[in-house]
Amino acid sequence: MNTQKYLTWLFMFVALLGIQACDDEKSLNLNVTEVKNLYSPDDNLSIALKPELELTQEFEWDKAYAEDGSLVLYEVAFDQVDGDFSDPIFKVVSDGNGQQTKVSISHGDLNRMAKMGGAESFVPKKFKWTVFSTKGDNMVKAAMDRTIELERPFGFEAIPGVVYITGSATEGGTDLAAAKTMRPLAAGVFEIYTKLKAGTYKFVDAKTGTPNSFFITNSNGAKVVGEDGENTFEGDEKIHRIKLDFNTGAVNVVEVKYVGFWYCWENKIMWELGYAGDGEWRVDDVTVNLTAVPWGLEERHKYKMIINDGEGDLEEWWGYKDNDSPSQDGKYGTAPAEYFHSYKVSGDQWANAWKLDRNAIQGKQVDFILSFNGATPYHMNYVIK
Repeated sequence: MNTQKYLTWLFMFVALLGIQACDDEKSLNLNVTEVKNLYSPDDNLSIALKPELELTQEFEWDKAYAEDGSLVLYEVAFDQVDGDFSDPIFKVVSDGNGQQTKVSISHGDLNRMAKMGGAESFVPKKFKWTVFSTKGDNMVKAAMDRTIELERPFGFEAIPGVVYITGSATEGGTDLAAAKTMRPLAAGVFEIYTKLKAGTYKFVDAKTGTPNSFFITNSNGAKVVGEDGENTFEGDEKIHRIKLDFNTGAVNVVEVKYVGFWYCWENKIMWELGYAGDGEWRVDDVTVNLTAVPWGLEERHKYKMIINDGEGDLEEWWGYKDNDSPSQDGKYGTAPAEYFHSYKVSGDQWANAWKLDRNAIQGKQVDFILSFNGATPYHMNYVIK
């Protein structure tokens, strides 16, 4: 190929590249219209958020159009009431991977957004919302925005699955690995019977690493669960029952003042149980002499607990799950563990009483134990010496 032909082909190639580049520029049309109208929710709608019910709120708006007739995507954006959406608090892509003119946002996500925007629990706070129509990197804000008022519940975005108590005021001390386990009563609800002495304490969701921590604080005169703090206990050692509800933030703390072995036939306390640690009360080496009645030796019993809720002393009774329990004669050492599980029951003299292996226990020295250790089901037991 001579030089003239080579140059001709080269110029033709460059010209073709130029034509292609012009075509590409024409094809990259990112122009898109703004959303003209917002349909729902209504302006100034107020919502008391309830993430635990898995509720959603639907947002819907008018359609936008791309100048070249191609696909338009949408995002809903939230901002402070005095914001301009240049740096939104929260953005959500619409349904259908951004293609639909609506989106259902869960109360859980709205709760997270409200928290990010500075909303406190139980204090309604207003936010603005609007829609961006997008094509490529071109984002166009809607012609209008609306206001929504959100009230956050007292709770946590992530509810712990396990909770422990630790600190210098606790039975496990400051060693995180020795933190005492709280018993789960339901999802997000934990309880512990424990002794506190002068010092500090907090609650954590792990016994290793750097766990999330919680403490007891006050809100409008009520005890509630707070995050990233600790409590100080002052004064004499006391036994407490502490209950934390991470679903509602509620806290209940009572002092446990007394536990006694209630003998139903005598209709009175026979022995007081002392606190032994780790949520366990016991009395050791007592001699058992059951009363002889026409139907044999009377063995029914349960436990009475005296608590103080800060306003006065109250009675609680702990016994068998049903009104009557099966005979334990000949079953000492072989009865199923479930028989000994403890339940809060009525103070009726005879109802919900446990029974003893009468012949095995009569005249013997015995240890009686009532355990509210967080690592096991609440239960009672007795050991014949």
